[in-house]
Amino acid sequence: MRRAWLLVALATAACGGGDAQSGGAKNAKNGGGGGTGDNDSIADIASREGLPSLGGGAGGSGGGGGSSGSLRLELSDKDNPIRVDGVTKEWTLVAARTVTKGTAEQLTFKCGLAYDSNYVYFASEVGGVGLRHARRFAEDEDHASLIIVAPGGSPAELTFYPGKPGETAGVVRSHGRDVPGAKLVEAENGDKGYTFEAQIPWSALAPPSIRVGMRGVARFHDGTRTIIASGPGDAQSPNDMPALPTESEEALLEQFLIPKGLSAPKFELLADIRGDAMKERVAVYDRYLTVVGPNYRDGKEFFYRDLGADVLKLEARELTGRGKQDLVIRRQFTGDVPREWLDVWSFMSDEPTVVFTHEISVSQGSNHVTNAVHLASKEIDVTYDPAAGWDATNYKQPRASDTEPVLLPWGQVKSQTFRFDGSKFLKAHEVSQAGTAPPTQTIVTNTTTNTTTTTTRVEPPTPVQRSGGDLSSQLLAKYRADRGNNDRPKVDVQVHVDGDARPERVMLIGRDVLVFGPGFKGGNAYAYITLSQFTDAGDIEEMTARDLTGDGAADLVVRGVRHVSTNGSGTIDSHVMFVYQLKNEAITRVFAIETSRAQGQKKIQGLVQMVPGAGNKGFDIDVRPGRAQGWTDKTYPFSQDQPGGALEPLLLPWGGIEHLVYKWSGSTFAKSP
Repeated sequence: MRRAWLLVALATAACGGGDAQSGGAKNAKNGGGGGTGDNDSIADIASREGLPSLGGGAGGSGGGGGSSGSLRLELSDKDNPIRVDGVTKEWTLVAARTVTKGTAEQLTFKCGLAYDSNYVYFASEVGGVGLRHARRFAEDEDHASLIIVAPGGSPAELTFYPGKPGETAGVVRSHGRDVPGAKLVEAENGDKGYTFEAQIPWSALAPPSIRVGMRGVARFHDGTRTIIASGPGDAQSPNDMPALPTESEEALLEQFLIPKGLSAPKFELLADIRGDAMKERVAVYDRYLTVVGPNYRDGKEFFYRDLGADVLKLEARELTGRGKQDLVIRRQFTGDVPREWLDVWSFMSDEPTVVFTHEISVSQGSNHVTNAVHLASKEIDVTYDPAAGWDATNYKQPRASDTEPVLLPWGQVKSQTFRFDGSKFLKAHEVSQAGTAPPTQTIVTNTTTNTTTTTTRVEPPTPVQRSGGDLSSQLLAKYRADRGNNDRPKVDVQVHVDGDARPERVMLIGRDVLVFGPGFKGGNAYAYITLSQFTDAGDIEEMTARDLTGDGAADLVVRGVRHVSTNGSGTIDSHVMFVYQLKNEAITRVFAIETSRAQGQKKIQGLVQMVPGAGNKGFDIDVRPGRAQGWTDKTYPFSQDQPGGALEPLLLPWGGIEHLVYKWSGSTFAKSP
């Protein structure tokens, strides 16, 4: 089975196989619907259609997705594409056991699904009947069917009629017509039955921007006598069909929801928050916000963050002018005096940035003071509503210090206007009024106690980033002449990384990281390092800028893959992450860790997250074991590496190390005791 494995989930806050297998993708061989409204939430769709929850619980009788023996969509490895030749021996197939018509007797049907960016692949193995070659492609002839429904779409039902190997081509049909771009290849299996593989364009199965939150079943029709299916439901009762999770949804379920015992989400949205036009699935389980998507982080991983408070509302609005939706989150910190915050999260990279936060409510019993917030594109207005039970004489609540505090009717500020500057909403205007000075007592709101004398960690701000520009093109020309490097930059941004507050130009050119700017080295020299740990520039997957050390300047996070030769175990693909700090005009590596390891179809994926550090300055790096595919503790040829070396270790599911935290020491990220 080819399952693309879960890459490192960086969060700022992870049928021949019988019953125990999932319907999975085929390994590559060496040879060779409807639409939704833009602002539809999954909750809205679920109320109409019964959308399946990954964690189980609400959402129709189809229930959750991803249990053993269930059909699911496996991501095809883009470096080893599926070859459609009718042979299914390299698939892991699910045995269909739901007989919806007639009796199965000797009839068996196994199936599996896979997908890439353009196609869905359907593999089947039919036993107990011979290959009766269809001539009319009619319902009374032997055929298979696949029914898939996406949120907000109509069920798509395709029928598959095998042909005669070497003579008559099989066909894939929808509503009695051939599906453009689809193909089917069959192979006879002697007297035992036959197999086939089919390739279907995504456009025949789902709306253009949605590839998450789907339901589906596969069925085999023995003429008009028997129908055997992978689960309940059909095109007439799509809500009864089981969930059909994609790779990232399955990873979220297996690696996060099930271990934490989380079931139905409190909130879910379909929103285009990052990357291409495909919508991401955003959900809140208990106090955790999660994100998955068909192309978010290559469709292989999920994001989650502990929000540290009860979530009262989640919505998606286009506020930052990026042409993408941002998340508006309303949280309540409970205690003797509950307080509510309104946050705006923007996914300007694969990790979210909190671009706005404001306290909007303080209450105690029937007493309360609340703020009204008006959200518009690139502008947010805040003013107060009339208070209940409190006035200037009896309001004694402490003032929040780690966010914009709630506006009080008797305070000195009547309203505030915040405008987006490209990286966050800054206070642009304030209307004053005569009022009583606020109490001098301040608080930081705490998520771990039921008092109002301690606080939650707030994500440190991200330095402003802009597209790369001049900032002295002469230095770029000098670098190119000195190094003989005329490659096109893979990364080119302006961001403050060292020295005074002016931004530097940071570029990734080939394997070189180049830095220069007017306030860097006096504006007349550059600095660079070569990422020699990577064999080729193509092995460097990305470089992003984020203030991890809490000094107000961005650090550089580099991710890529190393191809490591071992003694007797062949070549290993080791995915790694490096963090570089610029200090005193030098580029220094301050952290390195292996995040996953693969060899052919065998993979081990760790879970690495960045969580806000104490004092709301910088981040801690949280490391935990992930999951293994193809290897077990008995077959894995390497032992668990220990922390403390030049490259921090990948944690194995059976390695005996359950959790590591690395904290900024002032010069490096060091393992916390």
